[in-house]
Amino acid sequence: MVFDEPVSPVTKDPEGVFRAGNKVRLLKLGVSLAAAKLADDAVDGATGPTKARYVGLAAGAALLILQKGGEAKLHRGDTIEVEPRRTTTAEIAGTP
Repeated sequence: MVFDEPVSPVTKDPEGVFRAGNKVRLLKLGVSLAAAKLADDAVDGATGPTKARYVGLAAGAALLILQKGGEAKLHRGDTIEVEPRRTTTAEIAGTP
């Protein structure tokens, strides 16, 4: 969509941002913790229990950081309400 004036969405969020739900966040956190435990158990016999904890910590942190962020899903027929933003004369090009 292209608008000729700056607009912002009208949402319940005070910043006017669409955010993903908490279910997805908790699911990703659980997957990261499970991956950390699997990595810890996989190298426990080879490196010893103290070093295995650091490997598990690194694997869990890397998975948590590198995962794609949450997205808001819009389905066919969903509507978005937008309102024009207020602009000052300093922001409008060509005005004194």
